[in-house]
Amino acid sequence: MKILSIEAAVFQLPRRRNFKWAGLNGELGRFVLVQVRTEDGLTGYGEATALPDWGGDAGRRGGESSATVVHLVNDIFAPALQGHDATAITAAHQIMDRLVVGNSYAKCAVDIALYDILGKVVGLPVYRLLGGAARPAVSIAHMVGLLPEIQAIDEAVGAIGDGVGALQIKGGVDAVRDVSLIRALRRELGQAVTLRLDANQGYGGAREAQRVVGQLAEAGVSLVEQPAVGMAHMAEVTRTARVPVVADESCWDAADAMDLANQRGADCISIYLAKAGGFAAAAAVAAIAEARQIRCDINGSIESAVGNAANLHFAMATPSVNLACVIPVSAPAGRHPWSIAGRYYEDDIVREPFPVRDGALLPLDAPGLGIDVDEAALARYRCT
Repeated sequence: MKILSIEAAVFQLPRRRNFKWAGLNGELGRFVLVQVRTEDGLTGYGEATALPDWGGDAGRRGGESSATVVHLVNDIFAPALQGHDATAITAAHQIMDRLVVGNSYAKCAVDIALYDILGKVVGLPVYRLLGGAARPAVSIAHMVGLLPEIQAIDEAVGAIGDGVGALQIKGGVDAVRDVSLIRALRRELGQAVTLRLDANQGYGGAREAQRVVGQLAEAGVSLVEQPAVGMAHMAEVTRTARVPVVADESCWDAADAMDLANQRGADCISIYLAKAGGFAAAAAVAAIAEARQIRCDINGSIESAVGNAANLHFAMATPSVNLACVIPVSAPAGRHPWSIAGRYYEDDIVREPFPVRDGALLPLDAPGLGIDVDEAALARYRCT
């Protein structure tokens, strides 16, 4: 099962609306698709949702752009991996790691494509390769971007009306606005809905973050994600918070997860496949979390169907992922099952919508990633 070729190319999907968060200057919806082809005629698909201006605590991680991912995949990884066994994924990572330090998004895109091929070879969906289903479905938290209060409430009410039971509310730019919005949403939606405020490090150091988190707790927030910058400040906030604190920028890989567990830097971890660098590296984060009884979710940067399928498979198979996950519901134009919840794009590059029920994504049971990529749609949205 030798690799014949690897190709990366950029495409962009039409957004339902502009989704923004603190610290993000670019626009979502631009992706790098990686296609790995084998000499036996199989194609594996991977994806990177690269964000050049997002890179972890105080810029400790380098942001990756679409251009850097395309260059690394096409010019560095492809020549080195050509002729390599497509099912020898660990060895492929060793080759990539010898060639390039870091750049986890680019490596993750190749990793996803190789798992897609492996699943197709053995006739199993990726979540079964990862150990099988840990749950029957993956609960969804709809992301409400940085919007004025009235628009944010409308977005949230519409998403809850579609059947989801959790929201991720983007904040961190204006603490007064964040507290007011959480209070209004709690009043509008009642006590049963999970309200997770994501500050994206926006409250700075521990003292200010503690003050704002206390006000958010009074307003009715359920969880607060990454209120402070840096593990030490996060630990101080976690120590005094009356609601669970979620680490995102502070936890990328297994080393970060160990530090977080030892310092009690957060109550929960938001795992990204791309932050860790692929399925196995993300599983190492999840294993540490499970051993230390730290709850997790799967999050990302609102991927297209390819990256989202990978997220879904990982969430299905990972026991510690028991929080509602901030991932999309992917669907082609005109066939989205919900009006707002999980609907970030007006179209996608798959022929069939992802199945949903009761506010959750159901498993994809076809081999590999379990999706049928629409090559015509891909050509339509490909960036030249």
